[in-house]
Amino acid sequence: MASPKVSIIWLNYNSSKTINMVLKSLESIANTEYPQDRYELIVVDNGSNDGSFEKIKDFLEKNVGFKRKVIKLEHNLGFTGGNNIGFKARDKDSKYVLLLNNDAVLFQDGLKTLVEHAENYTDVAGLQGVVLKYGTSFIDIAGGFIDELLGSYGLGSGYEYPWILSKPLQITYADGSCALYKVESLMKCLGNKLFIDEFFGYYDDTVLGLMMWNCGYESIMIPEPVASHARGLTFGKKRGSTSHYLGVRNRIALSLITNSRYRRLILLFAFRNSAYTIIKMGFKREAHIEARGIYDGFKLGKRLREKEFFIDLHKALLIEIPFERIPSFFTTRGYSRKYFEEWVIRNISNLSIE
Repeated sequence: MASPKVSIIWLNYNSSKTINMVLKSLESIANTEYPQDRYELIVVDNGSNDGSFEKIKDFLEKNVGFKRKVIKLEHNLGFTGGNNIGFKARDKDSKYVLLLNNDAVLFQDGLKTLVEHAENYTDVAGLQGVVLKYGTSFIDIAGGFIDELLGSYGLGSGYEYPWILSKPLQITYADGSCALYKVESLMKCLGNKLFIDEFFGYYDDTVLGLMMWNCGYESIMIPEPVASHARGLTFGKKRGSTSHYLGVRNRIALSLITNSRYRRLILLFAFRNSAYTIIKMGFKREAHIEARGIYDGFKLGKRLREKEFFIDLHKALLIEIPFERIPSFFTTRGYSRKYFEEWVIRNISNLSIE
């Protein structure tokens, strides 16, 4: 029986300063063990103007043997918009789409491993393997979870593989650095797109996972390494300010379209953090970013609510937080991470699937 067709969606934006890593990512796709006639590469360039797009095109022209589509956008549509464009351009016979960051390297048997596992589960729409930190045996991420305060956590992050990972586990969402999705499930749940365009980046894969759970589809991780990731290269030098702004904005927006019992606390502490930043740093760049993220988050959340966009958190795999533990999340450094790891260890048998 022929292997299922897969469309690999791969984005680029002004990556000239990390072009060696970017080309390694493309090379890993070209060298995958998956049958060449059963996968395609869809490159979406988000309006690059630093010469990286030309170098990528040159690399692809020299590496023939697999189908590829190259799309050059005029403007940067972000992770969400770029992937949505790529998803619409997929081969209509593709059963799966793989999202792969351009700072992630696919292991030679990575795609084959993901697809073989995905074929065994009917109610699973999103799937990821263990993604290692580039050049190490330490885990970058093995799946994502979200809690009632809308904090997100990467499973196994920072631990040496295999840590406690020995069986497939349910997760809230598959991390967008290397994630496999079933096209049929996406189409039934979301229509002909992957993400909310307005999110641009950050919390995008979280929201996708929550939406899939709301449609009755699970996300899982498999305990096998499938890729490595040099996390942090995507946004370049502006990563700190851009990621912070998007993280604040999208978390506020998400709080307005979900039913977390702690929604008001999420908003309250966002204001507290903003006030603290202003007091500590004055009206400098960092404080401006924080305040703008909150303001724009309210606007985005309101627009989504007007579109009747709603996510029921309780239909998804959610880390519940007892009320008496809430103060520690905001007063004790590192407490949220500690709570999450203890929660995983305590619940790992319940999360395990055959």
